[in-house]
Amino acid sequence: MTSDPIKIPKKHAKRSSSAQAGQDVLRDLRTNEVFVAIVGPAGAGSGTAAKILKNFLEESDFEVEIIKASGLIRRAAENIDQMVPAVDARKSLENIQKMQDRGDELRKGELYSLPEDHSAVARLILREIAERRAMLQDKSFSGEPVEPDGKHRAYIMDSLRHPAEVALLREVYQDAFSLLGIVCDPVERERRIRENLFDRAKWSDKSVKQQVKNFLTRDEDAPEKHGQHVSDTFHEADFFVDNSQDAGEDLAITGMNDHLRRFVNLITQSKIIRPTIAETGMHQARSAQMRSACLSRQVGAALVDARGNIIATGANDVPRAGGGLYGESFSIDIEGDERCAFRETVFCSSNREQNNIIEELIDEFPDLTTDKDRAELIKKIRSTRIGGLIEFSRAVHAEMDAILSAAISGTSPRACRMFVTTYPCHYCARHIVASGIDEVQFIEPYPKSKATDLHADSITTESSDWEPPSKGSTHVMFRPFVGVAPRLYRRVFLKDRSYKDKVSGELSIGEPQWGCPTDVYKDAYPELEAKLALEFQDG
Repeated sequence: MTSDPIKIPKKHAKRSSSAQAGQDVLRDLRTNEVFVAIVGPAGAGSGTAAKILKNFLEESDFEVEIIKASGLIRRAAENIDQMVPAVDARKSLENIQKMQDRGDELRKGELYSLPEDHSAVARLILREIAERRAMLQDKSFSGEPVEPDGKHRAYIMDSLRHPAEVALLREVYQDAFSLLGIVCDPVERERRIRENLFDRAKWSDKSVKQQVKNFLTRDEDAPEKHGQHVSDTFHEADFFVDNSQDAGEDLAITGMNDHLRRFVNLITQSKIIRPTIAETGMHQARSAQMRSACLSRQVGAALVDARGNIIATGANDVPRAGGGLYGESFSIDIEGDERCAFRETVFCSSNREQNNIIEELIDEFPDLTTDKDRAELIKKIRSTRIGGLIEFSRAVHAEMDAILSAAISGTSPRACRMFVTTYPCHYCARHIVASGIDEVQFIEPYPKSKATDLHADSITTESSDWEPPSKGSTHVMFRPFVGVAPRLYRRVFLKDRSYKDKVSGELSIGEPQWGCPTDVYKDAYPELEAKLALEFQDG
């Protein structure tokens, strides 16, 4: 049975909508705004990064607004008569801790007669951006949307302290949003805080050093869910820069400058820039991570040789007889797949064995509990390091999988670099050292790891004067990754425009027909549908 023939519109038919091609309609609807948030642990220099970034964006013809989250928290606290340090007060640890308290209270919500909302600071930022946009267009914000006028603008948010803030801003601004993570050596951060917040005579006091350590611990991972969780926020970044070099007040000579300028060139696509070996290595590690079906977490690793070749990747998953892991096949059929997620009874072997140990402990000491509060005691014991035991996991860890995969293929990991999405555990650390790997770069922290505690003789995190073991030194380097993170990799490195004049062959960077990596539109998709829907009228 044949279908009815397609009716071709008459030559004189015309569209009821504007006579523009689809890409031209979209071009007129682009906001031309970018949103860059900054996250870094205390002492890393996020404020300095914001100032440098502003200068570079202005050189690229952007109007730039810096929005300080601390100022918004201050204003909110003052509205309910909560005590905050005076704006012109001397910087002190006590005053900074007061501002931490005010931020925690805002996220908790109770004092503001609001529900607990860990994204509350980000919501203040959204309002501030709306008000600034209105002001720049000689308008006022009254709760109704203020449409961008098409001018190139950048809003820099200094700085985020909770992953919920990142999640909200990323949902709102989508590809126009980027998170910039500031890496800084912990020893250098502690030094800066002591010297900036205490009198010189107290810099070496043990009590001062302990105060600083306690402050940094709270900043990075507070015990309360509504507290600051900078570590969890940090690894969500799209781009990482290192500010371990102390340059004082001179913004022209910090160790961040070259990386921040590269970041601006990438998001504006003003130059041809290709990925570094490290960026490609971490991108491959993130790709490998997706293979894991582990019920606890996904981790990926990539081994890169001295010439920059990817020689193996790895994921954390259950091994199978014959070599390799379950799930590594051309078929998507999971029959016979004995991973925890796919076996007949789905459960985490690690959790079950941990709980067996806890039950055994409780049975050995019956005076500790009654049947009534046994469940609560189990929960408390699980929150100790017993709940973090890792030796009962069935999974080969990603780092081990990459090392074994290289060995199976007949390639030595000696003198290689490893890129791993999460800081290695102490189990993997000893295999990394034993296999002759020179260096490990990571994104996510792993506080449970005892790698440097147990292997201080062969692992270092101090980069000054370091030489790789393959050249005779005694320590493998573990360092944070710097550069384009995997979540940004495709957006900024995929060629989406012409780079040359097709006749002469000379360099000529063209405009992409379908938008830049940071483009978002003024309208939501239902409005875009209506504006782009093609119809014909008889005429």
